[in-house]
Amino acid sequence: MKSALVIGATRGIGKQIALKFAENGYKVCVAAKTTEHSDKLPGTIYDVANEIKDKGGDAKPVKCNVRKEDDIASTVQQCINTYGSLDVAVYNAGAVLWNSVIETPLKRWDLMNEVNARGAFCMVQNILPHMLERKKGRLILVAPPIYNRFFKGKTPYSMTKVAMTVLVHGLANELTGTGVSISALWPATVIESHVTQVRNLAPAYMRKPTIFADACFQIAEETTEKLNGLALIDEDYLRSEGVTDFTKYRCDPQQEPDRMMPIKFPTLLVQEEMNDPPVTSKL
Repeated sequence: MKSALVIGATRGIGKQIALKFAENGYKVCVAAKTTEHSDKLPGTIYDVANEIKDKGGDAKPVKCNVRKEDDIASTVQQCINTYGSLDVAVYNAGAVLWNSVIETPLKRWDLMNEVNARGAFCMVQNILPHMLERKKGRLILVAPPIYNRFFKGKTPYSMTKVAMTVLVHGLANELTGTGVSISALWPATVIESHVTQVRNLAPAYMRKPTIFADACFQIAEETTEKLNGLALIDEDYLRSEGVTDFTKYRCDPQQEPDRMMPIKFPTLLVQEEMNDPPVTSKL
């Protein structure tokens, strides 16, 4: 039986990912910082683990503050000790502040950088030796494709998220032929979450987190290296795998939500690799 670690698994996308893997026979380490329920932060690692167990699955709750290197290292080791191995690791922990550069206090940027970029790097670095020794494993980071429009109005936040995507693109070169791969995944539309509920966002603008979990699981199950180093969009990736009906993911059954991500992204290949004549980029 396979096993998965999901960091940032107490609510929203992360919780749904943990449930999806468990429903498909994975043993799941449910890792996050939240161990006590509150109105501000509903859901705990114990709630999610118990929900998995109530459905006949196997789950281990692990408290993990991703700002602490020792916590991440301990989480990885606990999961390996409990299940004997780790086949998949998903980094969904995140800190968000969508402000301009001048309106973002350095301490808030430090927080986002520690949770987003540094936390992801630390998880990957701690798991890699195990996966490389086994010559198999899938690493999935919740991070966006790199393109200019994403930065608008939230440059400080974008810096910390795009760093995760750079890790995906760069590390992929080191993983070629090892049996281990790393991918980034990002939603095409707004996804229903605790934040959207607090902000009372209309259902017509959102999809359920099940679409993201389905894409994440599909990536984990890919047996080849074709997804190594790719920054994927949930809807587009599922379409590439043959999914055509997305109505079940709508929060409003009568309304398909608008995309917040473009259909086509600029290439990041250097000109020499493309082997094409020079082009003028607007990015």
